[in-house]
Amino acid sequence: MAAAGVASIPADFDVEGFVRNAKVNFIRLQAANDAGNLDDIREFTAPEMFAEIKLAIDERKGAKQTTDVVQLNADVIDVAEEANRYVVTVHFSGLIREDDHAPAEAFAEMWHMTKPRDGSRGWVLSGIQQVQ
Repeated sequence: MAAAGVASIPADFDVEGFVRNAKVNFIRLQAANDAGNLDDIREFTAPEMFAEIKLAIDERKGAKQTTDVVQLNADVIDVAEEANRYVVTVHFSGLIREDDHAPAEAFAEMWHMTKPRDGSRGWVLSGIQQVQ
């Protein structure tokens, strides 16, 4: 899968650094979501993504949630330049445990990170797609 996206990743793009930061943000989002920390989530999500996450947190009605990221893999599969922003697609996969008494379960997601071309803001999460 990663090989198909290689041609669309600029030679000067720091894939290793981006993957490291993407993993940090993945774990950060899980922790902030579990804690219902909307202030932290707002810092690194686009408004539309923030609204979706807030709605999910509100629907929990205060129910406790714990997410243990057991294994996390990440690959940059696309770097695109649009008229006014950069878009990077990261494929995440691994194992997550959402119940202390259950085995870890496999997951796969595509995250779309965006950043204005003018550099006025850093990277934010603008979309998540579940991968079958």
